[in-house]
Amino acid sequence: MVILIKIKSKLLNDALCQYVESVSDIEILSESESIKSTPDIVVTDIHNLTEDLVNKYSKSKFLLLDTGIKNEDLVFCLIKYKLRGIFSYNFGIEQFIKALKVIAQGQTWISNNLVQALINREFGDENKIGKIKFTDKESEIIQYVCEGLSNKEIAKNLFISEQTVKSHLHKIFAKLDIKNRSQLIKLYIYNSR
Repeated sequence: MVILIKIKSKLLNDALCQYVESVSDIEILSESESIKSTPDIVVTDIHNLTEDLVNKYSKSKFLLLDTGIKNEDLVFCLIKYKLRGIFSYNFGIEQFIKALKVIAQGQTWISNNLVQALINREFGDENKIGKIKFTDKESEIIQYVCEGLSNKEIAKNLFISEQTVKSHLHKIFAKLDIKNRSQLIKLYIYNSR
C-alpha cells in the first residue's frame, strides 16, 4: 500500500510519515513523488482538504484526520469529498494502520466518536430512524459496521456467532430496504445532514 500524508503541521506530517514507515510495510510518498505515482490513500487534515486536492488525486481514497472538528462539519466533508474515512487523533498508531488497511480494502472507516454521534442523532433516545425501530443488538451491530469491523470481529465483540451477526444484518438491511454495508453507512451519513 502506498500513501501520501498531507497535514498542515510539518512537524506532525513528518513525524507521522516516519513512524508509519518504521512500524509497517506501508510506503509513504512525498509530494514530489506523488506527481509520478498515484497514492492508494491520501491522508489529510481539514486545512488541506480542498476540491483541488481531491481532483488531483481522483483515483486515490481519502482519509481525513479529525482534529476536533464539529460532527456536522465532518459529515459535510465526508459527503462533499466522498471520503473513505475519518480518523480521530485520539486513537493510536495501531488503529491508524488498521484504518488504512480497511480503506485499502475498499471499506469505510469512521471513528467511533462520529459513529456514536450519528447513531445518537438518528436513533435518539427511542432508538429509531423515522418509524423504523431497531433492537439494542441491531444498534450495536450498526455501530460496529460503521467502525469498519468485519462480521467475525463483530461476533467476537458481542459474544455471538458470525451467523447471528449475518442474521441481524439481514434484518437491518430489510428494515431499511438496502442491500449491503456500504449502503448502511451512506444512509446514516445522508440522514445526518
